[in-house]
Amino acid sequence: MKSILIFAQTPPPEFSIINQLTYGRVFSTIIVVLVSFFIIKLSDKGLEALASAAPRARFLFKGLIPIVRFLVTLLAFLASIRIFAPTEQALVAVAASAGLALGFGAQDLIKNIIGGVIILTDRPYQLGDKVLIGDAYGEIDHIGLRSTKMTNADDTRITIPNAEILNGRVWNSNGGVPDAQVGTELFLPANSDPNLVLRIAKEAALTSPYLYPDKPVVVLISDQFDQKPYIKVKIKAYVFDHRLETKMQSDITVRAKSEFLKLGLFKEWSTASEKA
Repeated sequence: MKSILIFAQTPPPEFSIINQLTYGRVFSTIIVVLVSFFIIKLSDKGLEALASAAPRARFLFKGLIPIVRFLVTLLAFLASIRIFAPTEQALVAVAASAGLALGFGAQDLIKNIIGGVIILTDRPYQLGDKVLIGDAYGEIDHIGLRSTKMTNADDTRITIPNAEILNGRVWNSNGGVPDAQVGTELFLPANSDPNLVLRIAKEAALTSPYLYPDKPVVVLISDQFDQKPYIKVKIKAYVFDHRLETKMQSDITVRAKSEFLKLGLFKEWSTASEKA
């Protein structure tokens, strides 16, 4: 009599991320993270140095900074996953675990990361641009996967989540070039000679050392009323480097106002102030 032995095959244990946390894999992941961190830092410094050495090509080199950061971060992330998930089964398990974790509490983070990717591809602005986002206006000095950072004229750092930028409006002053239009407003008594005001305002802009002469200077005059009539003068000129925007505004104001004072155009307001 023959006996038949039936061997039941024991199914392989299910994949668990906890089971993959060996010292070797954790150490390898730390190495990947550190190497990517140093690569990002070195590339940032190198591209910033090139941007400083070549001012007219500054936006080209600055535009590469967030792209390099994104690519290095993505490669480091993929390499880390591959270390913990060397097989297809493990890779699917990691992806499922990651999806479950994101579904529980990282929706905002994912929205911001998607926003960062869209900003890098759609490019509504780039590093070095002067932009207005909401009520914040300043120079973009960091574009990350989670947030965008800018520095305003008061040297205050402003951080804006990328998801908010996707749902709002962005005003870009220079669009990836060094020069940008600068608006300077001046106010004069209503009886001021408009032709004289136009000439002085235009000369103030044309003689400014911050002027970018390849683009036109426009001076607009309009009548305004607030308790009493007055003239509003708007001088629109281009600065050769948008980082000097406030200095150009101040310079044009000083030049124009000095001439207005010499000609006594503010005399009416001075007399009214003394009577009051």
